[in-house]
Amino acid sequence: MRIFALIPPFLQLTLTGIVSASVFTPPRNQQILQVGVGVTEANVRHLLAAHDNDPVEVIRLLDPVYAAILDEPRFVEVIGTEPVWMTEGDKLRLKKQGLSFMDLTAHENTLFRSTFYSNTDIEWPDLRHQERVHEVIKDLDVEEMAHNLGNLTTFYNRYYRSQYGAQSSRWIYNKVLEIIADAPPNVHLSLETFTHEFPQISVIVRFEPSRRSRHHAIKMPVIIIGSHLDSANYDFPFLPAPGADDGGSGTVTILEAFRALVQAGFRPKVPVEFHWYAAEEGGLLGSQDIVSEYVHQRKNIRAMIQFDMTAYVHKDTTPAMTYITNNVDTPLTDWTMKLATEYSSSPVTGAKLFPGGVSDHLSWHRAGVPVVCATESDPVRTPNPYIHTVDDRTVVKEGEFSFSYALEFAKVAVGFAAELGGWDD
Repeated sequence: MRIFALIPPFLQLTLTGIVSASVFTPPRNQQILQVGVGVTEANVRHLLAAHDNDPVEVIRLLDPVYAAILDEPRFVEVIGTEPVWMTEGDKLRLKKQGLSFMDLTAHENTLFRSTFYSNTDIEWPDLRHQERVHEVIKDLDVEEMAHNLGNLTTFYNRYYRSQYGAQSSRWIYNKVLEIIADAPPNVHLSLETFTHEFPQISVIVRFEPSRRSRHHAIKMPVIIIGSHLDSANYDFPFLPAPGADDGGSGTVTILEAFRALVQAGFRPKVPVEFHWYAAEEGGLLGSQDIVSEYVHQRKNIRAMIQFDMTAYVHKDTTPAMTYITNNVDTPLTDWTMKLATEYSSSPVTGAKLFPGGVSDHLSWHRAGVPVVCATESDPVRTPNPYIHTVDDRTVVKEGEFSFSYALEFAKVAVGFAAELGGWDD
C-alpha cells in the first residue's frame, strides 16, 4: 500500500503541517517493538550473556507481546544458498552471525521469477550535460549533509520494527517535504510514502518530466537513485544503532543531491525518482515491496543506482569511490565509473562485494533492471568495522568519517540523474 501526494506549488507550504499528521499512524495490526522502561544496554548485555547470546530468548523476556512475531514463518534466502522457510526469530540469529539474506516472503512465487524486465544490451549515452551538472554540484553543501545526519543519528536506532524506525522514516519524509516546499514553481515533483507490513515507511520523490503525455506516461523510462534509511544493531534490536555510515551516509548523500537538483530547477525529460528504502537490514524488505509493485504496474525502469555507505575512510588509506562489480549491470557500471571520473575528484575503482553482501540494488537486479552500486573504499579489504554496532557514529576511534568524501558520491548522484534523465530547457 502507498500513500501518494502530488503537491502543487500553491499548496506546498500549506500541506507541510497537514500531511505528517495523517500519513504516519501505523496500521493497528502492526506490532511495534518497544524498548521497555528501565531496560538499559547493560541489562540487555547481561541477559544475552545469561542466555547463550540468543536474541530471541531475550526478546521473549523483555517484550512478550512482540515476541509472538518471532514465530512467524518467513521464506529466507541466505545469500549463496537456496531459500528455506524459517522464522522471524531465526532472522535475528542470522544477523548475529553476520550472515546477509533476502526475506522473500510474499514474493517467493512472483518477484524474482519475473520476466517483465529484460536486461538486454542498452546503449548508454555520451555525457552531454556537463555545464548543467557542474553548476549544480557547486551548490552541494557538506554542512547541510552533516546537519541532516546529525538529526538522523539522534534516533536511538532505526530498526524497521521499532518505534524509532517508524519515527526516523517520518523524519526523512518531512525533510523531503521541506525541500519540495522551497522548490522553484517550474519544478514538478510528486512525493509518496510507501507503506509496508511493518511500521517503517519507504519514501519516494519523483521529478516529473516537463512534457508528459498521459498515454505514454507509464511507458516512459524511469531513472531511480536509492539508499536505505534504516539501521540495525546486529547484537540485539533493543540496542542503540546510530547507523551514521550504514545507511545514514547514503541517505544524506542522495538527500543532498536531491536538494541541489531542486534548487537548480531540474526538469528531466523522463521521470527521475529518489528512493529511501525501509528495512534493508530486514532482508531488503522495503525495496522488494516496491519492485514487486513496479513490476505489477509494468513500469519501465531504465536504470537504478544504489548508494550504501559513503563516508568512512579506513586508517592510512586514500579514499576512493568504489563500484561493485558483482550482481550488477556491467555496462551501466562502466558508464557510471566514467561519469564519476567526469564529475567527481575522487579516485574511482571497482571491487567485488564481500561474499553474501547485499543492498537494495539486488532487488532490482533480480527483476532484470540494470543496476549499479556505489560504496566507500574496498568492502573486502578495508571495511568499516563499526557498522551494525553502537559505534557507527560520525566520530570514530580509528579512521575518519568524512562528509567531504560523501559529497563526491552526491556529485555522482546529480550526474546520474541529469545524464540519464535528460535536462529540458
